[in-house]
Parts: sequence; structure tokens; C-alpha cells
Amino acid sequence: YMSLAAAWTLVVALSVPQQPDAALPLAGKRIAFTSPRAVAAPFSAELISAGARPVWWPLVEAVPLPESELGPLDDLIMRMPEYCAVALLSRHAADAFVERGARISDGDAELFAAMVAASGAQLAACGGAAARLRELGLAPSLVPLVSTADGLAAAICHLGLAAGGRRLRVVCSRVDEALLRGKEAEEEALVAALLAAGADADAVDACAIRPLLASGHELSLLREGGLDAVCVGSAEEANALAAALEAAEGAVSNGVALPYGTRLVAAGAAAREGCAAAGLQVDVESRAEAEEAAALAKA
Repeated sequence: YMSLAAAWTLVVALSVPQQPDAALPLAGKRIAFTSPRAVAAPFSAELISAGARPVWWPLVEAVPLPESELGPLDDLIMRMPEYCAVALLSRHAADAFVERGARISDGDAELFAAMVAASGAQLAACGGAAARLRELGLAPSLVPLVSTADGLAAAICHLGLAAGGRRLRVVCSRVDEALLRGKEAEEEALVAALLAAGADADAVDACAIRPLLASGHELSLLREGGLDAVCVGSAEEANALAAALEAAEGAVSNGVALPYGTRLVAAGAAAREGCAAAGLQVDVESRAEAEEAAALAKA
């Protein structure tokens, strides 16, 4: 998500003439972002530092699973040496995985990181999950150039990690059905691809993602042309945005398209694909994730 401000800065610089006294690239721009609380504060700070007026419009939230449902995650953490790789697709799953691992490790996140390193299991992640793991001190050993479930599956298979019944687990966010809109969850697609490649693969839930009621204030701003951009960070957020637009009578004039003059920014390939599936046209896609993956591949 940290790359969205840079992406929008580029759009402003290329398409909007800057005033001579405009010292900051996003000066006066009102930019809404739909991320959950964990992401909101740092991204808002990035926008403010660029001169924007951020509008937090949370459409989804990440919540812990009940203690009674965390047994499979605990089992995975305790038996990581038995697995060839552990894959993560969302920053929320990464947060829950590390938080639970630290709790099992007597509250010591550094000890958990050492346990993961000593296990021999590859830590595979893409997009927000890869960035969040690095922030938490667990650098993933495998980051695909294409930051999607398909991209991660292709990278894992290319390295031969899925062949011959090798054991892999995908740490998931359990996504509410309302946020899938009839589509397959990314983690389910990844597990299916790994199974098709011959792996012993399964999903392990770490947290839950559920929708929030869309605020009428932000919808009014959008309808009145008061937002210069809306930033979406995941497929779930894209689906929630599309649902909010469809439910708001008169908020849009053409299906789920944003009003003229409001740009839609997607944080990476997974968010872009989610927007496309939801019928939303993306104006800008942040590509920092691909650049980070390329740098890791060269290291």
C-alpha cells in the first residue's frame, strides 16, 4: 500500500498542470482509501506528507478467529519442519500468522522468526503479505514477479516445490461470502493449482475478512465529485466498493463506474484483477511489488 501515493503522484504530474506555488505533489487532492484499520494509519501519513487530504473509507475489516478455531494454525506453526513451503497471500494472514507464532514462542517474535528459519520450510508470499512479513522480521524466501495467486503458484511450481507430493500449506484469510461475489477466493485458487501440480496442499485459516457498511458521507462525496481518487488494496476491497456503488441509488450513472474525474488506483496486480472482476476500471496500478520481487530475484 505504501506505493499508492507514488503511483498517484505520477498521474497528477502527467495529467494535471501544477500551480507554480504547489510545493507538494498531491497538494489539495482528496483521496479516499478503503483499507482496514491496520493499513490506514501509515498510508494516511504517506498521503498527508505528499500534501493530500486523505479520506479513510473502510469497506472491510480483518478480525481474529475464535480461539477454538486456531488449532490448525497452531499445528502448522509447531510442525513447520514437516512442510516444504508455507505460502501467504494477504497482509492480514501475515499479521495473524506472526502474531500467533509469537504467542506460541512465549511472546517473542524474534524467537518465532528463528524457529521459522530453522524449520527449513520456504516462506512464499506476494504483494502485501511479502511486505508485511518483511516489516515483522520474517523475510520471505520466495516472492513472485507476478503478485497474484497464479503468479505465486507458478513460481512455486517452477522451483519444483510442488512436485512429488511435497507438503505445502497456504495461510489464509477466511473471506466472507459477501466479499467474494460468487468468485473463488485467491487462496482457494492457489491451493487448487498446487494440488494440480502434485503437491500435498491445503489451506489453513488464520483470520477472517468481513464487510463493513459503506458510509453515506463518503458515498455523497463521491457522487458530488468531491474525491480525486479512490485507492483499493485487495480484491475484497474491490468487491466491497462495487457492492457499495451498486447499493447506492444515484451514486453512479454507469454500472459500477466511478464518477467522471475520480480515478481508481489499485495496489498491485491482485487488487487490479479484483477490480476487473468486479467491473471496476482501474486508472493506475502500483507496480512497486513487481519491482521488489525483481530486486529479490537478483539478490
